[in-house]
Amino acid sequence: MTLTYDFPKRLFAGINAIKGLSLGIYGRNLWIIHKNMPDADPEDGLSAGNLQGYQVGSYPTVRTFGVNLNVKF
Repeated sequence: MTLTYDFPKRLFAGINAIKGLSLGIYGRNLWIIHKNMPDADPEDGLSAGNLQGYQVGSYPTVRTFGVNLNVKF
């Protein structure tokens, strides 16, 4: 999920160098409340072939949060 706010250009009318500014936040895997297999990632791809339900080399699922700042000159 990503939420972004674009600041109005009129805020930068006195500053000729800045053409635009946006600030956003993002998150991934926000709705993992309960899993029957705590170390399995539901987004992990399974192997090619006929091996179903077998995960190799996957990390535990984590929630990720971040902030974006975009300045246009």
